[in-house]
Amino acid sequence: MTASWVLAVDTASPVVGAALRAPDGTSEHWSERVVRGADRRLVPAVAGLLAQADAAGAVIARLGVVVGPGAFTGLRVGVATVLGVATARGVPVVPLSSLRVRAAAAPGHAQVLALLDARKGRVYAGLFDTTGQTPVALADECDAPLAEVLPAAPFVAVGEGALVHADAIAAAGGRVLAGPASTAATAALLAACAPDGDALDAGDVALRYLRAPDAVPPGDLGRRIGDP
Repeated sequence: MTASWVLAVDTASPVVGAALRAPDGTSEHWSERVVRGADRRLVPAVAGLLAQADAAGAVIARLGVVVGPGAFTGLRVGVATVLGVATARGVPVVPLSSLRVRAAAAPGHAQVLALLDARKGRVYAGLFDTTGQTPVALADECDAPLAEVLPAAPFVAVGEGALVHADAIAAAGGRVLAGPASTAATAALLAACAPDGDALDAGDVALRYLRAPDAVPPGDLGRRIGDP
């Protein structure tokens, strides 16, 4: 992909964020811990970044959005917001794994365990090799008890779930790394570097939960955001 401006959103965890990445690699980003009403905080933040880009005469050529796994309501808000921008501006979207985004913030490791807290004693987990330019998955992402996803030492762990389970990770020979200042900025980087084939039309972007929501309207499970 040629150098271009990219806007990305990550709402997989309680800390939601958006970032605007310039062709030179610099970025402006916003993030905030939101317990309820993520849309009331995210939408104005995205509008502000878009206005900033417009004022600079920048053309956003690609959007990035984290599609899961993660918090059900947050993911829907983030994806719906990005798809609204994509539709209004005619911009393609790169769907991104929340776990791969977090692994990308820990480059240079042969084993990076990316974790989000799935509650009910479980985690959303992905194991990656980050010694190359972008993270390479070493196993399928899953929803499982922590004990079932811990790799053989040595390894590093990243993500909000790693902070929740820091003691157990240390006991297994792992090391917990601090997260980036903005996971949305990391998402924007991955979206910018993604091959053109990964950039989809808005109607082709789907959420990826890994676990069925506790309560969903009839016929809603698995439906794509933007479908009629």
